[in-house]
Amino acid sequence: MTSFPVEIEPRPEPRLAAAALLLHAAAAALPWAARCPGWLAALLSLCAAAALAATVGRLAGHHCRLQGLAWREDGWRVRLSADTGEWAARVGPGTRVHADLIALDLRSTRGRLGWLLTREALDPGQFRRLKVRLRLNC
Repeated sequence: MTSFPVEIEPRPEPRLAAAALLLHAAAAALPWAARCPGWLAALLSLCAAAALAATVGRLAGHHCRLQGLAWREDGWRVRLSADTGEWAARVGPGTRVHADLIALDLRSTRGRLGWLLTREALDPGQFRRLKVRLRLNC
């Protein structure tokens, strides 16, 4: 089997970020609309706000710690925003590949990293190669 390299640096996705913001805002407002007790509604709204921070951290862009990903003969390599080098990584069990969405879960010596990627984040060829490579690895 012939191996093929994959190198990606996804573009920011403002529409995906807006959808995430709207969904988390709705999740924060629903306990109040359902007339839950005040302490429970506040707790659930706080959880939704904390989850928003975690979700935004997984969206591609300058704010994300993960800036680049490559697959070469020696395996997966990640590039982080604060570092100049590349670090070895492996695909985690939380990785999911769908037709228009990739939920990427990576484990590296620098911690657990991930991305939520849609087709708009990458060129069509890059998206296709990444999907194939992830399906081969999982």
